[in-house]
Amino acid sequence: MSYVVAIDGGATKTRCLIGDLNGNILGDYTLGASNHQTAGQKQARDILENVYFRTLEQAGLSNDDVRYAYLGLSGADLPSDFKFLNNLCANIFQNVPFKVVNDAWIAMRSGLKDSWGAISICGTGSNAAACSPDGKTTVLNALSYELGNYGGGGHIAEKALHYAFRAYEGTGAETALVKELPVLLGAGNMDELLSEFYPQRLINEADMKNISPLVFSLADKRDIVCQRILVDMGHVLGEIVAGVIKKVGMEDLKVPVVLGGSVYKGTNPLLIDELTTTVHRDVPGAYFIVPVLPPAAGAYLSALDVMGVAPDTAVYDKMEKYFL
Repeated sequence: MSYVVAIDGGATKTRCLIGDLNGNILGDYTLGASNHQTAGQKQARDILENVYFRTLEQAGLSNDDVRYAYLGLSGADLPSDFKFLNNLCANIFQNVPFKVVNDAWIAMRSGLKDSWGAISICGTGSNAAACSPDGKTTVLNALSYELGNYGGGGHIAEKALHYAFRAYEGTGAETALVKELPVLLGAGNMDELLSEFYPQRLINEADMKNISPLVFSLADKRDIVCQRILVDMGHVLGEIVAGVIKKVGMEDLKVPVVLGGSVYKGTNPLLIDELTTTVHRDVPGAYFIVPVLPPAAGAYLSALDVMGVAPDTAVYDKMEKYFL
């Protein structure tokens, strides 16, 4: 029996699957962040190695039983990133063939049954990629705001804090963020909240990740500032994914666009509404898919693709039953 490994390594968590070639998942284990750009190289090594061997143990298998490993990793952007990650994986997998790709590709594969389309990711951070029917591909560097990247829960939190402090100082529109952010972040008021950020940042990242759901919730309650944050981000994300679609020459096609990442699951529709409107200005045939399978499943399906196994209806049925 042949088995494949699928890993989704991100800035928040890393999930590993081990399955056979027929859609049966035997091992499924999750650990912490493995993005070497944000968590550091040592943590990336520790997490990827531990999540793999713990999943093997859970499945009752050994390294010798694995025929292929497919890894979609956040932080796999530049040639230097791939050099580090490929060397790291060679040490982990030993004689097992593997492939490292940017995690945008496995998110896209999780929502598609064809081999081409586009992906917009909006989770902890953001990214976009596209693959044309003739195999032309492009993916963003997705490094930082200064280097052209924008989107995700981190930037929503940044904007929410910015506008809350402006409202508090009387230089911006009124918003319920002035009242709700201190409560959310364990401060008595905006002055106490200020001391959590200056002169030294004391607030932890886990608490910062709670700001994005708050913005969606307040947008539902007609908070104009929070609505503006979502609309502005949707517009930029729409420009970005339309850009990668045009870069591979698909602007005149009916392009499936996968929307991956936790932020796209937010309660208020304004972000996705603005994104779709913006994309349709340049790519009128685009249609949008919110995947039901997680990115780790996309890595598993990609591993099957490499193994020459075309997933049939039975495989997809097993995957949906397992993950849903």
